[in-house]
Amino acid sequence: MGIHILVILSLVVVAAVVTDAIVVTDRERMEEFVESVTGRVSDARIDNALSYADPSKVTMELVHDGRRHRYDHGNASALKPDARKALASLSGSKLYLIQENISLEGERARIALRLRTNAGFANTVFDLRRENDQWLLRRVTVN
Repeated sequence: MGIHILVILSLVVVAAVVTDAIVVTDRERMEEFVESVTGRVSDARIDNALSYADPSKVTMELVHDGRRHRYDHGNASALKPDARKALASLSGSKLYLIQENISLEGERARIALRLRTNAGFANTVFDLRRENDQWLLRRVTVN
């Protein structure tokens, strides 16, 4: 009888470990996002970061130098070329993470990053919203 209980307990522990390894928490998803927007700037990295944007589902706003650009279902296809054009001057540069702050509140998340670039420092805030278990960008503010 004791061996059966030991086997059952072992199975429960293994199931818990496997479940923990399979389930990705919101915090882990935010950390993955931070990794996608830091490091060496390349087309692949830009595409990876833009995988968090779907203006056809969630209108996205880009705020930079006092200007606002909105992307929605009507101009969603312009987001990728606009992002590549905006980041062209940083191509090949490395974005070093100096400080990060991640806050999660229900269906909303905010990631504030302080980055060092070859040209100096940048403060960036990413606002995301969960849509059907997928985190999507709502607003990106760059100062």
